[in-house]
Amino acid sequence: MLMGELGLLERWALSVGSLLRIPFIRTLHERQLLFPVVIILIVAGVLVQGALEAGRAVEAADADGVPTAAPEPLPLPPDPPRRPDLEKTPLTYFDDYWGQLRERVEDRVVLVGPNSVPAVVVMPGLALTTAAAGEAVLAELDREALLRPDEREGDDAEVGGGEVDAELAEATETDDAAVDDPDGKPEPMVEEPPARPHGLVAVDSEQGLALFEVDIERVPSFSLVLPAAVPSGAYVGAVTRDRSGRSSITPGHLVAARGEDTGDASLEVSVPLSSTGASAVVDLDGELVGVALGGSVLGERTRLLSSSAVRRSVVELQRVDRCRAISVAALSPEVIALLDIEQGLLVERLRAEAFVPEPSLRPGDIILEWDGEPVESVDAFNVRSDAIEAGTLTRYRVLRGRRRLSGGTVLPGVDCAPPVEPPVRLLGLGVALRWDVGADGVEGWRVVATRPDGAAAAAGLELGDLVLTIDGRATDDVDSRASFERLERRVEPALLTLRRVDRVRIVALLPDAQ
Repeated sequence: MLMGELGLLERWALSVGSLLRIPFIRTLHERQLLFPVVIILIVAGVLVQGALEAGRAVEAADADGVPTAAPEPLPLPPDPPRRPDLEKTPLTYFDDYWGQLRERVEDRVVLVGPNSVPAVVVMPGLALTTAAAGEAVLAELDREALLRPDEREGDDAEVGGGEVDAELAEATETDDAAVDDPDGKPEPMVEEPPARPHGLVAVDSEQGLALFEVDIERVPSFSLVLPAAVPSGAYVGAVTRDRSGRSSITPGHLVAARGEDTGDASLEVSVPLSSTGASAVVDLDGELVGVALGGSVLGERTRLLSSSAVRRSVVELQRVDRCRAISVAALSPEVIALLDIEQGLLVERLRAEAFVPEPSLRPGDIILEWDGEPVESVDAFNVRSDAIEAGTLTRYRVLRGRRRLSGGTVLPGVDCAPPVEPPVRLLGLGVALRWDVGADGVEGWRVVATRPDGAAAAAGLELGDLVLTIDGRATDDVDSRASFERLERRVEPALLTLRRVDRVRIVALLPDAQ
């Protein structure tokens, strides 16, 4: 027994001795590192074995050793709910932050006009956008007016050629008397404000702005923040809508905001901007820093207005100023005495571009008589001029230097626009044409209005079409008006040659198609 144990020890000693002859192991032994290395290898082996066996399916067994079904996997915890409150942590929750900011302010950006252009509600009940939206409304009204029958024609038809029934006249007088008060004084007539189509308040093509009225009860307005209250480099976002009504926000930084009106540079932001109308530039609290206008058309530059410039523009748009082609000023009694005249008004300004032909009046003339009557005051002159229909030849007498001259000039319209040839209105065919110069620079008779249920629309005429010929006869001068007017009296079809952009087409105008 003892001899056997001694034999085992000898064999173990020989095995250890043979292992110590290996240079690597001998080196570890000499440096007393052999034992730590062995321990590390054992631990590493256990870890590797555990990792390999972790992916193996283990069947559970009951007490009798019969395998049982694998347990159902535990459900994963639900995603954390979205934070209901807005937390100002743009660096940590950037996307979530801007999404919640957009939801807070998106109802303050609305769509206005017939073309659904985005506008920013900058004040209670008032939305600001580009002039294109307002011009679209005015163009729509012009087209409707061109194809609307004259009210006078309807009145004549109602009263049977202008004869008024005596009983009807007596009843009307009785009704008029009924509105008088007991003292016999008629109640003042309250003139209702003119209707605002699509809520249009004003449009200024020179400034490129339009103002629309919105429902003050349903649509909230932005709170405007002073430009000086927003530091340079602060976070801002541009909120807008597309024509389908979907809102979006684009984050960025404020570069500079100035209160003074410095044109397009009153606001600078590092935000890519492009909109068919207006975008609201807001700070982290959802307050309005400024408004961005346009930029969606190729080559169009985006305009940026600070909140102060926005407030000033809205005030100016609401101010109704009548354009006057002739501005006059009163003369002092000393000047009147030295000129040896009884009374007169000085022509201090003249918008020559509004007159066709050029005006015979000159700045510096002293008007003595206007429209056949002596001038008395500036207000009386303006009232009399406003009452004269545009395109009317108005007579005058002036003092020019020391000479007294008589003459006449054709007055322009109230918007200082020169008088133009009236359009040809073919109500029976549902079309109106005007001699005009198109965007391509070609002058000619163009379609300016069509009625959807009219014969012209059925034939394929569209807005902007240039009519080249009628039955092969050219319509290349203003005197072709008579040729168009004869179309409405025809009973047989007519062939019209049209140019639409850069293509020519021929259509058949059928009077029976109306």
